[in-house]
Amino acid sequence: MKLHLHTVFYCVMAVLLLAGCVKKEGSNDRLGFDSSPDNTEDAAIINYLQTNNIKATRDASGLYYQIIQYGDSVHRIGLDNVPSLIYTRRLLNGTAIDASLGTPTSFDGRKLKDHIVGWQIGLQKITKGGKIFLIIPSMLAFGNASINGVPSNAILVCELQLVDFK
Repeated sequence: MKLHLHTVFYCVMAVLLLAGCVKKEGSNDRLGFDSSPDNTEDAAIINYLQTNNIKATRDASGLYYQIIQYGDSVHRIGLDNVPSLIYTRRLLNGTAIDASLGTPTSFDGRKLKDHIVGWQIGLQKITKGGKIFLIIPSMLAFGNASINGVPSNAILVCELQLVDFK
């Protein structure tokens, strides 16, 4: 009887331990957080895309993107590279936040991993010389923080050209 109870106990423990290892639907281990879409933000993004007749793809992270130009197909940026970009960044309502004004910028030598997650994901979808249009939900941008004129929980609309990287 004692052996039977031990066997049942160990089987139950094994099942519980294995159940803790199951990946939740909508989770994204690479990003380190649950990237389930915020239905309100997702609806606002879909409305924006439809209103502006933009065809975009939704990444598993919740990022919407449209590759305008793929690039040279050879030189792919990594998180430890320093990107040189021509970019525009605005809010979903069209309010301009900032832009490089046609001049490539390297953001004081910051590596890609030091930029917002939306840029990290989006820029890795193109190669050197490529151009991508992104709609970034707040959870992949600045979240509930208000930073440099970007209000909290802001959805960002960005166009990025990966000029080069080091």
